[in-house]
Amino acid sequence: MKAREAWLLRNGLAAAVLALAWNTVPIRPLRVLVVLIHEVFHALASLVSGGGVLSIEVLSYSSGVTTLAGGSPLLVYSAGYLGTALLGSVLLAAGPLARLKRFLYLGVGVLVLAGTLLAVRNPFGWAYGLAVGVLLAVLFFREYRFSGWLADFLGVLCLVDVLHDLAVFSLFPSKNDASILSQSAGLPYGAVLAAWAALVLSMAAAALYVAWRNLHPRFQERKPEWEDFSFRRSAEMSIQDEGAGARGRITLIVYLSLLAAAVLLAAWSARFVLFQPWTAREWAGAAAAGDAIYLFGGRDRAGENYAEVYRLQPRQLRIRRVASLPSPRFGMGVAAHGRRIYVLGGFDGRTVYDDILVLDTRTGGLTPAGRLPGPRAFGAAVTAGGELYYAGGWDGERQLDEVLRIRLPGDDGPSGPLEASLAGRLPSPREFAAAAFHHGRLYVLGGSDDRGGYLDEIVELDPAAASLSALRVGRLPSSRIRCAVLSTPQAIYLLGGWEGRKVDQVLAIQTGEEGFQARELPPLPRPLSDIAAVGLQDEVYLVGGTHERFQRQIGLLRWDPAGGGTESLKLRNFLVW
Repeated sequence: MKAREAWLLRNGLAAAVLALAWNTVPIRPLRVLVVLIHEVFHALASLVSGGGVLSIEVLSYSSGVTTLAGGSPLLVYSAGYLGTALLGSVLLAAGPLARLKRFLYLGVGVLVLAGTLLAVRNPFGWAYGLAVGVLLAVLFFREYRFSGWLADFLGVLCLVDVLHDLAVFSLFPSKNDASILSQSAGLPYGAVLAAWAALVLSMAAAALYVAWRNLHPRFQERKPEWEDFSFRRSAEMSIQDEGAGARGRITLIVYLSLLAAAVLLAAWSARFVLFQPWTAREWAGAAAAGDAIYLFGGRDRAGENYAEVYRLQPRQLRIRRVASLPSPRFGMGVAAHGRRIYVLGGFDGRTVYDDILVLDTRTGGLTPAGRLPGPRAFGAAVTAGGELYYAGGWDGERQLDEVLRIRLPGDDGPSGPLEASLAGRLPSPREFAAAAFHHGRLYVLGGSDDRGGYLDEIVELDPAAASLSALRVGRLPSSRIRCAVLSTPQAIYLLGGWEGRKVDQVLAIQTGEEGFQARELPPLPRPLSDIAAVGLQDEVYLVGGTHERFQRQIGLLRWDPAGGGTESLKLRNFLVW
């Protein structure tokens, strides 16, 4: 009973002091640890339930933020408090079991270190997490006078934190994990708090029962001493200790192997956070050549512009950086001819460019190839035979109605300076239009005019004519801009776009002597705009934007023109998926 009384007095006093001094300055460093553990459990729950983790930020001793993508709301929002309470209960239940406590130090240390290294994004969180994680990991390899009761204290700290927050949330409702879960899952706020409180109290009661039971003398007799796990140098061992030294080395190898396995498991669990040098983006140009899709520049949701050129191999699910544009930009015209891909103009938020760049996909070299008559961005580029056409666009001041023609060399021909000439004009100035070459004709679809209005026109042009002019003008079912377009022998497909909001509509446009017919196909899985549609090896891919589940990845959808079905692809890079 003396051991039980001492254990109960020590931990009861710790709980009382923590509860009474919870909002005082000396307790704040301890509360930061619980905040970090709380956020790491949110991240683990998201990964386990199929979501992703973008970042963890430890903002203060009383708050942290985990930015997630996907995952089960019920599991994710419950994991913070219930996971912390479970860890606290396990630490408290260990009682006198020194062997278990030692492994618990290692487990908590690895949890904190892995969460810090893989997901924490603010400097204070990094410094704190690394320091505490290393300290806990050290306790696995070396015992100190305080090692025996530190696990109990950490368990009490976790439980007091959870019970304190649940009590505050019940008395003073606010925006917290329970309220967010209540709104997302349609559950009563009080019911969520009551369920969490019942589970936490049950775990705490079970921990007290197990610890009290383990403090019985017959369990005490089985308790291994810390010295049984110490690792001594060979020079310090006598001949009689050689067997124990060998066992110690084997134990050390086993422990280090377990630690390495835990780190690798944590890295694998965070594989959608690590090793992703690319960033999701819109307004990027894309074209196919050979067995790959090439993605140029773009802009992300935060307004950051990019200059990278990536090579995507959808069948192998691989992405690799192959070149860089001379400057970050978006809104370029991009079109492929043979093994070369041409990039025209673009905009970086301040400057509109007039350069023509060519990427030789065999060598990966990106070189200047000429200049446009003036700056251009947000026009529509398409190749027809051995010529490249650039329709409409914006020069930094006004929308344009010009259609430019550029004669292209063959794959084996010289890649001398390219010259762009005025081939004709559209019925009116426009930008954000889509262009396609279909059955010997050039088509310009939709767009935004010089007054900011959206157009529903289908403009047909004859590339064989000396001067391009509209042969026919048809109508789309509705006005739209920033669509993806793809031409096949069967039809011209117009996918997604913008009409004041992103749209998910897919149109198949038939051209014939009797006019234009637009047939609506099954919609895209979600509204999309500012993406590219690329045909590659008898398959169609939609490139750009963000992956709906792994928000950092560039969106890549495989689309079936026949049935309208889509498959979202997760790229892999470096050593992980």
